Amino acid sequence: MPFTDRARIHVEAGRGGDGGLSFRREARVPKGGPDGGNGGRGGDVIIVGDANVTDLSQFRHAVHHKAVVGGNGERRERHGRQGPNAEVHVPPGTRIIRDDAVIAEIQRDGDRVTVARGGNGGVGNRVFRSSTHQAPRETVPGGPGEATWLTLELRLPVDVALIGMPNSGKSSVLVALTGAAATVAPYPLSTREPAFGPLVDDELEIFLIADLPGVGLDGADRRGSFLGQCERARVIVQCITDVSDDDLARRECDEVWAAVEGFCDPQAKRILVATSAQVDECPEWADIAVQTTSGAGVPVLREAIFHALGAPLA
Repeated sequence: MPFTDRARIHVEAGRGGDGGLSFRREARVPKGGPDGGNGGRGGDVIIVGDANVTDLSQFRHAVHHKAVVGGNGERRERHGRQGPNAEVHVPPGTRIIRDDAVIAEIQRDGDRVTVARGGNGGVGNRVFRSSTHQAPRETVPGGPGEATWLTLELRLPVDVALIGMPNSGKSSVLVALTGAAATVAPYPLSTREPAFGPLVDDELEIFLIADLPGVGLDGADRRGSFLGQCERARVIVQCITDVSDDDLARRECDEVWAAVEGFCDPQAKRILVATSAQVDECPEWADIAVQTTSGAGVPVLREAIFHALGAPLA
């Protein structure tokens, strides 16, 4: 299933059970009074953080999530059971949006947020008995459960984001830095979904690097992009491969940054990397030049990333 970081789901809590209408019917007990029990409350819909879930791809087809209705009240003052809750498991880092507003965020494994509350149970006729009204037939039906559409957005704890035009060397840089099994091919748009790799510093702290597709051949944000994963990145590594013309390279830098800047933390540090220039001939518009096939310049890039992260050099 393709990696998915955004999904839209419909949640509906359970309806409350109806109040019971009943009268005692026992031997040698003439004119038994009302004994209808109350209805049970409907189940809630709860979104639960689950570290075993990696993305939102399950919601491509599982769109509707409905809790169980409450039980109806029964004779002999037996109340209906409460409807079981429906749990929707999402990965930590999932943001919950309703009506274009963020209502909650699942940050850790085990976090729980109720997004739709079950309806109240109804009232049985036993409650309406009084000294002047000893055979009531009134009951109250159960209330409806809440129902709404929600948007889920996953934001992974990415420390370093690799961005750039298609075929700009992002995947090669990721492989050179982390050894991740990313797709490297000599044609554009070979990376269809984010690829991730670990970068380990001297104190064995692990930082997550992501190769994020999303910029089209025209340099603009394309539909279905994953550029939103830049949001939490502290370092943005922008890759540029065409260094034959400085003006074209600068224009490419500006076009890509214009497409990505709105997703990034304003405090994030940006590193411009020329991926096809000679290491000893780094263009003046670039911060670092690397040759991923030979590994030249990769240690310098690694050191620059650690410095930007404020981590000990590995």
